[in-house]
Amino acid sequence: MDNHSENFDKLKAQLCEKGYTEKDVTIAPGRAMISGVLYALPFVIVFGLLYRYFLIERAYLLEVSGLPFYMLFLAITAISVVAHELLHGIGWAAASGKGWNVIRFNISAMMPSCACKAALEKNAYLTGVLAPFVVLGFGSVLFVFLYPGTVSLLTMAVNFISAGADLVIAVHVVKEKGALIVDHPTEAGYIAFCK
Repeated sequence: MDNHSENFDKLKAQLCEKGYTEKDVTIAPGRAMISGVLYALPFVIVFGLLYRYFLIERAYLLEVSGLPFYMLFLAITAISVVAHELLHGIGWAAASGKGWNVIRFNISAMMPSCACKAALEKNAYLTGVLAPFVVLGFGSVLFVFLYPGTVSLLTMAVNFISAGADLVIAVHVVKEKGALIVDHPTEAGYIAFCK
């Protein structure tokens, strides 16, 4: 058992000793991916249509296809994923009041991830979960309106789609009543502790 799972198990045990009951709200990777795309798609469609009807005339369209397009897509995705996980950490570090001590970054299968190691109130947990969606998603929309073109449109789509699973998790969190939320260290989702 690794150190992160050990800390997670200790925190769960401490909360159960205090009379909390736990409810597992984790989402299987395949389901998180599919649901996430479906949750993010309306944002991509709405802002994509606004781009198409109001910004296309002044858009800077790159003539890229084949390998150069995939290289551009990979570069945007790599930068966005790192920024996405960092924003989760910033949101939770600030909202928890405990700073970076409760944040854990990890890399598994060449993919970075971030988890919060503290039990948080609902709104504090939502701050960290939704930080990438708000900052990168709507920041990308601003980027599209200021500099319409291939790069900004692709950046917007990547940032909204990559925040889709966060939206799925946020919808579940909003339904929790008076629960403490503990981020799962390895899976998408959390454990809710209620009295």
